Amino acid sequence: MSSFQIFCALNQFKISYSSVLKIEGEMENTVKQMMAYIQSDPKPPIPKIDLDKKPKVSIVIPVYNGEKYVRNVIRSIQIQSLKELEIIFVDDKSTDKSVEEILHYQKEDPRIKLIKNKKNRGILYNRMYGALQSKGEYVAFIDVDDIYINPNILELSYNECIKNKLEVLEFDYFGGRPHPDKKDSIIIHLFTIKDKDLSNKVFYQPEIRKSFFYENKREDTISGIVYDKFYSHDVIVKMAEFIGEDFWNQHFIYMEDFIISFAVARTAESFMHISFAGVYHFYENPGGMARGVYDMEGSRLKNTFLSSKKLGDYLSMWEKAFDLTENEPDSEYFRLTLLYLLQEPDNRDAFARTHHYERLFNLCQRVYYWKYSSRFAKQFAQEFGKDILRFEVPLKKKYINLFET
Repeated sequence: MSSFQIFCALNQFKISYSSVLKIEGEMENTVKQMMAYIQSDPKPPIPKIDLDKKPKVSIVIPVYNGEKYVRNVIRSIQIQSLKELEIIFVDDKSTDKSVEEILHYQKEDPRIKLIKNKKNRGILYNRMYGALQSKGEYVAFIDVDDIYINPNILELSYNECIKNKLEVLEFDYFGGRPHPDKKDSIIIHLFTIKDKDLSNKVFYQPEIRKSFFYENKREDTISGIVYDKFYSHDVIVKMAEFIGEDFWNQHFIYMEDFIISFAVARTAESFMHISFAGVYHFYENPGGMARGVYDMEGSRLKNTFLSSKKLGDYLSMWEKAFDLTENEPDSEYFRLTLLYLLQEPDNRDAFARTHHYERLFNLCQRVYYWKYSSRFAKQFAQEFGKDILRFEVPLKKKYINLFET
């Protein structure tokens, strides 16, 4: 099947209005056919592009030990109908042959560029630094173990951005997981938005901000991931300044999607979601950027150091979010939502086993003593904090009289 035929089939995916939809039948087969086509080494002709001319889109791809995925992500970009591209790999000190693979394909495609970190910097740095170094009008992120599943998604997204003067655009994506019972089989879901009124509509501030931070009777407008979006270069600069170089320059391997999406909500002046699936994201790649870090539920905490690092990153993003909303009275709902996510028993157990209980408790304190906290928020934080102390004896002795009665 040619990329054109697959594109025609993929255009039948104009949206099914469900947040996560397990796909079966014709749609599932089409996705798998596209994956097989990309993996079959189509060797598309490389366009003759004026490299001195500003590219329409820069694609930033963080890499850590992704040698077996490099070819597929490159091929999925090379068969795109949009050709005025810049493809930036940011290698995070890989120990396999990732760099050699990238250099091999760079010889055939001069649009490919390589940034090599002198030391391991983590995924948030790789994304932000790569994006800031890009020259395109717009920036897209994709992970090295993902692929563009729709050969027209870059052109479609770019045209919508230009037409609507967008700073950020979002599209649907497919997510695949290994089948729990069938070896070498995958389960594919379509990730989209439930409310059709939120699709193909331009949102402006303060609507964008409210959808992510404040209580919203409808679904959040912005998803909390990065590989389903286009960003104008201008908004990338604003996001980097908003997050702060001191923060994104730290070594994080987890939850960078949250802080980037958080920055989108605060800095983007225009946003739109379109009803097309663009990326295929495969979960549970043990060799990826998180390399061996396990589930929040703690069910596979086999590596104590890496698991502690992952959960520490999780809390760092929450702490940063609290810092950035310290003077926003309307952010109470947002703060309580973050605490609620941490309140699940399995999450508490995971934090306890990796020595992060005190940081979790400190977030409760921050809600309790926050100058804008309502009576309900104080009660929620107090109950959660006391629950933590009840299970953590050393903390109980240290903070027994902390909460007012």
